[in-house]
Amino acid sequence: STAVAQMRQRRRGDSPGNVAGMSLPMADPAAVAELFDGSVLAGLPVVEDVGGAFVVDDIDPERMLPSWRAARATVAATGRWPVMIGPEEVYLDPTPDELTALHQAATHDDPWLVFNHDHLDGPVAEWEWNHLRSLLGDALADRARHDLPASVVDSVLDRWIYDRMLDDPALVARVLRVVGDHAGTHCWYRPQPGQVQLALLPTTAPWLAPAWLQYHGAGDHHRRRALAAALHEWHRRYGAELVAWWGTMLQFVVARPPAAGDPAWEVAGQLKAVGGSLQMRQWSLALAVDHSDAWFLHDRP
Repeated sequence: STAVAQMRQRRRGDSPGNVAGMSLPMADPAAVAELFDGSVLAGLPVVEDVGGAFVVDDIDPERMLPSWRAARATVAATGRWPVMIGPEEVYLDPTPDELTALHQAATHDDPWLVFNHDHLDGPVAEWEWNHLRSLLGDALADRARHDLPASVVDSVLDRWIYDRMLDDPALVARVLRVVGDHAGTHCWYRPQPGQVQLALLPTTAPWLAPAWLQYHGAGDHHRRRALAAALHEWHRRYGAELVAWWGTMLQFVVARPPAAGDPAWEVAGQLKAVGGSLQMRQWSLALAVDHSDAWFLHDRP
């Protein structure tokens, strides 16, 4: 078949490299659809879209992750990274030079010079102290008041709480029952039927997705480059793979979660910096990411 022939050619290494040193994507939508036979995507039409992307329509919202995994399993053959999107989400048409520049930024730039939430840091308000007392109990709240200066800022209090949590697994379990466990996919956005497509981007590099898709938290050229760099770093360090892109929300599966302590704290801060609308405190997110196989980011107007 055409699909099998293209797969064999790619495995022999006969396909010339495209920008960023990657294999050329399959150009025949029917051949890509053929590779989905026997999977949850079988029988769904694959059509061309903007910027060389392909799109699979009629994705069942209740089967998004199995559908993504079915497409992910064919990336070596198709040369296309799968991303769940809303209708008509793909609208950018990058040039080869733009893709090369974005890949260069992704692999060399420091995204945390652009994405940070330090500007949101400020003195802990009295209502926050009251909330802390109701959430963690009188003993820990009194200890925080005693150990920390009256002018303590949110980030310092958050880290103080996180360090105390690491020493008290029972407290962690109790608090997570109250604030909700941010680990896993149950926090993911679940769209309505008819509102899900599967984009097959013409790249094997998920960090190049900003070349075709727009994220609210990276609306300009500078931040788009930084987002690509963040995606590349997360992919390299934690095996984070982009699954869904909803304009104001991003979703990932994660193969190697960060360890508890400094690594989890660092990742929690990064997720909050890129997901500026995440409502949880950094200490509670850090408690989750060291054992979570999925991430959710949110940045809305």
